[in-house]
Amino acid sequence: MPTNELNSQKLIPFPAERLDNFPQSAAENEKAQGPVLIQSTAAAEPPLPLWAQRLFLIVKVIFYIELGLLLAVLPWTSIWNQNEFVMKYPAVRELMQSNFTRGLFTGLGLLDIWLGIWEAAHYRDTKH
Repeated sequence: MPTNELNSQKLIPFPAERLDNFPQSAAENEKAQGPVLIQSTAAAEPPLPLWAQRLFLIVKVIFYIELGLLLAVLPWTSIWNQNEFVMKYPAVRELMQSNFTRGLFTGLGLLDIWLGIWEAAHYRDTKH
C-alpha cells in the first residue's frame, strides 16, 4: 500500500500477545508481508433529519402492510383464477389454482404484514 494512502487511514492496534507479527506503525507496515487491517478515518455522512427518518418509516410500514394484505387476500379471489394470463396457459392455471401456491402467497403476505409491524415497533431515532 502506498505511503500517501496510509496518511488518511489509521492502523488498528492488536493485542501484542496474540498477534506478534502484525505491524504497529506505518513504517513497519511498509516492511510487513501479509495482510494488515486498516480503518478509514473518512467522516461518515450525517443521518437524515428526524422528520425524514419518520416519514421514511411511515411510508415503509404502509408499503409492507399493503403488499402483505394484497398477497394474503388476492389468491383467494376470482381475479387470481380468471385473468387473461391464466386463461391462456393451462399449466399456469393449474399451478395457480393449487392450494399450495395460494397458501405460499398468503404466507408471504402475512410475513410482509409482520415485517411492517416489526419495523414500526422497533423504530429508534438516529441521534445527530
